[in-house]
Amino acid sequence: MDILQLLKNWFMSEKSDLEPSLLAYVLLFTTKNVTGLIIIMEHLTTFWNEDEARNKAKCTELLAQVVLPSQSDLDSKSVQAIISFLTRGLKDVTTAGRSIDILSILINAEHIQRTDVILLCDAIFKNVQMKKLPQNSRWKVFNILDTALEKYSLELQASKVNFIEGFIDCMDGEKDPRNLLIAFHLFRTLIDKFDISQHVEELFDVVFCYFPISFTAPAGDILGITSSELKESLRRCFAATPYFGYFATPLLIEKLMKSTGTAKKDAMETISLCTPAYGANVILPHVDELFKALVKEVYQGTDITTVNIALNTIYHVVATLATGVSIANIRDPVEKSIGSLLDQCVDKLSEPELKNARSASHILRAVASASDPACTSVTHAVLPVLYEKYSPRDPIIRQKAILDILTELLTASKNLYGSIENLEYDRDFQTPLLIYKQQIMQIFVLSLIESSAEDASLMESCLRGIHEMISMKQFLNNGEIDITVNHLSRLLIDRGNQLKSLILPTLKIVAKAYPTILRKHTFPMLFHLLPSEATPVISDNYKEVLEMIEILGLYPATFKIIVASLMENLNYACYSIGVYNSEYVHAIAHTILHLYKSTSADKEILQYGIKSLIPLFMKKCIEYSTTSDKHWYLDIDLLNIFSMIIAVTVRQSRTSEQEEAVNDLFRQLDYSTLLISPRTFLLEILKTIQNTTSDNKRASLTKLFATIINKWADGKYQ
Repeated sequence: MDILQLLKNWFMSEKSDLEPSLLAYVLLFTTKNVTGLIIIMEHLTTFWNEDEARNKAKCTELLAQVVLPSQSDLDSKSVQAIISFLTRGLKDVTTAGRSIDILSILINAEHIQRTDVILLCDAIFKNVQMKKLPQNSRWKVFNILDTALEKYSLELQASKVNFIEGFIDCMDGEKDPRNLLIAFHLFRTLIDKFDISQHVEELFDVVFCYFPISFTAPAGDILGITSSELKESLRRCFAATPYFGYFATPLLIEKLMKSTGTAKKDAMETISLCTPAYGANVILPHVDELFKALVKEVYQGTDITTVNIALNTIYHVVATLATGVSIANIRDPVEKSIGSLLDQCVDKLSEPELKNARSASHILRAVASASDPACTSVTHAVLPVLYEKYSPRDPIIRQKAILDILTELLTASKNLYGSIENLEYDRDFQTPLLIYKQQIMQIFVLSLIESSAEDASLMESCLRGIHEMISMKQFLNNGEIDITVNHLSRLLIDRGNQLKSLILPTLKIVAKAYPTILRKHTFPMLFHLLPSEATPVISDNYKEVLEMIEILGLYPATFKIIVASLMENLNYACYSIGVYNSEYVHAIAHTILHLYKSTSADKEILQYGIKSLIPLFMKKCIEYSTTSDKHWYLDIDLLNIFSMIIAVTVRQSRTSEQEEAVNDLFRQLDYSTLLISPRTFLLEILKTIQNTTSDNKRASLTKLFATIINKWADGKYQ
């Protein structure tokens, strides 16, 4: 029976499902005949034209099941024939879904040509009625268009297909969050690939109607789509082109002023993202209105999240104002645009201890962090006022408020001009705060010296400001840092329990950038608190002292400074303290281990481990095992710590360095003190291990024996 008769029989039957035998016959026919698929579609066209709904459904179902396994063999002529046939199915709501399934296969076909893609997109735009399709079919249409745009954007631009208008028609009215995510992505891709200058308003209208967007997932939802995901994707659509600025800016400000709750936050976050994309020229005409709405949220906001969003938006607006303007004229528009904002903030500072003054300081920090001209304007407007208002005779609450405001400006300057912690960050500008450095130093140092132990809050504010000053790049010189570190070190010793959490982070910055200053002040003070021959008493806070040494000695430069002092303390502890306070000896050894592990990647420190630490530990272990004279205190815990230091050294060393270290070790041993040969020495160690009743002695000798045997071969030391 020929193929036409088989098809007639099926179409005339009441069966709607495609029988496997018929499908197999059709697939065999299309495979054996070069034009087999085209012949099949000619027959299907005949059945379609009979204009029965049942026949149309059968046509698209048969074609779908034939195309899927044949997609790798489809040539351009077959693809075009399929698309031409499907123009009928795309128009009919009952067959559109299955027709779209076929197009989803074709767009990813191996041999599809650019002309085929153009034809396919044109068929969608001219025939598909998106609003009448189910969600899944609409999603597939967006996915087809997205694939076409990603792979063939140049061809689609050059074609006569009006892709932009076609897409707008497809997207218009879409509400399903699954479809919106891909539609928003397609929207941004289209803006990136096409010249949209003749379609700006239509594109803006089709996407802005979704703002503000919200979505609550139903119970048991498995899709994982969130409201924040939709919001972020929509915002990126608004920020995709500067063309939207003239339309979006006034509407977003209106939304900001009239909305509440999450919609208001959404408006601010959208403005924050879009402002840099729109540029200064778009923002300037609306800046007063925008600042008025934003600062209101800062002054009156009770939700810290909303306040922070408002401050972040102020920052991005001010930063944008400094862009797109020539360097020669950059200060003029910025100063004018933020002038009224600064006047309002300075007015609030007249009573620095009040809440509005704190809010004003946050606004000033956001503004000053945004650009050099903005920071300069803020500095000159605020610093003289604060300096004039500060007096050490004022109530503590007022002094603290002024210090906090100054710290906000120091933080802003550090964020803008760079920190000594970020060596890669560099700017050509210098902070305008340099002009007022002496006044700032006077306020903070005076507060640091004169605040009493009872003034904890004032001291904390002062230390936070000093931290920012030391962190700032090219602000304090070495002499000023030296003086400041001296004061901080004394405070750390005198009031470490109260202020350690504020002082140590500052000294840690100094340790990284100016280690020699710590060698001069901080480390001598800390080591003075540990027991020594001159002061043998172990203080109750030795653990805190060692903890501070570990924090500050964590860098190679600082470890090199303190390693000799640490080893002196270990030597004294092992000779004089270990017998009656092993915990202290363990603590000193742990500190050395921790710092050595953290810094041993440094070549100089590794060499110190090879040349000094390993020989010293081995020598002390041998002395402990072979002499009754005065020797180090050793126990299992100490041996484990020393072993870990040796292990770190071996792991970091090259093989040649390991061999050299072992050879040096044995060259340094004085065999005459043993009165026996090395071989006899090993036998004596083994005998002692077997006979001793001391666990500590057995452990130390076992480790020593294993170490020597590891380097023994053919009767010779390696």
